[in-house]
This record gives sequence, structure tokens and C-alpha cells, in this order.
Amino acid sequence: MNIVEMHTLCDLLIDKANAPWFSSQEKDDFINLAQAEYVDKNYRLFEKDEEVRAKLNNLVRSIALGTTQQIVLSVITDFRYALRLKGTAPNKCGRLISQPIVPVQWDDEAENQLDPFNKATDQNMGYTQENVVSIGNVFNILSDTIPTLVSLVYLKTPINVLNDVVTPANNISCELAPSSHEEIVNLAVRKMLGTVENQTQYQVQANEIVSQNQNQ
Repeated sequence: MNIVEMHTLCDLLIDKANAPWFSSQEKDDFINLAQAEYVDKNYRLFEKDEEVRAKLNNLVRSIALGTTQQIVLSVITDFRYALRLKGTAPNKCGRLISQPIVPVQWDDEAENQLDPFNKATDQNMGYTQENVVSIGNVFNILSDTIPTLVSLVYLKTPINVLNDVVTPANNISCELAPSSHEEIVNLAVRKMLGTVENQTQYQVQANEIVSQNQNQ
């Protein structure tokens, strides 16, 4: 479903709800909000549900970061959620091996450093996330030495859709899998109806989304 088709479906659902007219720019804005909400809602199910994974797979990206102990996420302009972090560090025999770097909760970090079985080492690397003043959002890797060949697999922020009626060749459609497009349009229409006074229309569209999710 391209952006023009998404607009057409928006118009159909809005007309059925007897709601006010929305411009192409307004529909673009609501569709952009809806696809961001869709990604945020489904991220936690990405590794647990094959259907969700298929719908979000177009947003998976990988980046090589080299040798580092701190990842500044603002440099990765389309970063939204981390899926996997790996790095290379020496094992107890001094041999370099690639291994996962797992997230560590802040309330566990200090306690883990006092526990020899859970302490972050080159053989048991972890990372914490924080917002550093003047730097921004960062991952701090916890290990004995600075890991090499660090790589990050992440879920990107979907690019904003754009319906350029002047130059159709520049149209930007939804990056997510086609199987998610109808649900995204339904979310967008729910948001549109939420801006008008008649809340009955909003509730009808909200019920449609609930029914759609139950049928998946």
C-alpha cells in the first residue's frame, strides 16, 4: 500500500464516520504518528512473535562501531531501539572472542560489581544506558578492557511518509511491511477522530482496532 492508497483508505474510514475533512498534509502527519506508535507498541514483541518480526523487519539495521566503550546514540540519527549489541574481548586464555553485550539495569549495576559471579568482565560484558549532559543518550559498555569490533543491530525510526502531489516521483511510502499498513491507517484515523468533538466516532474506530488485533 503506497501513501496515496493509505490516504484513500483514510478518506473511506473518515467518510464512514461522518467526520470533518482532513488535508493531505494532516493525513501524512497522522500516519507518521501512527507508524511511530505502531513500532513502539510492537517492539517488545519483536523477538517473541514471528508475525510482528515480519512486520518490523524492514526497519532492522546493523552498524559497525569499531573499538569503543561508549556508544553515542545521537550519532546514529535513525536509532530507536537496540536489538543486539556484540563486541570482541579476550577470554581467560587471552584469545579474542566475539560475544553478546547484554543490558544491565541501573539498580543491578552497583550490586553486580560486588558479586564475582555477576560482575561485568571481558567474559561477561554488559551495558547501561544513560543521558549524559552535552553528549546525549549513550550506551556505556561494562568490561575489563575496551572491546573491539563492537557492532549494534537496532530498530530504526520509520521515515516520515510524504505525499508530494506536485512531484509524485518523490513520494515516500511507509517502510513497514504491507501487512501492517491497514492497522497503521486505522491508528491514524483513530487519532484524527480523537481531534474532533464527537467522541462516538473515536470509540467506533478504537473498537475496530481492537477487533483487528484480536483477529491477528
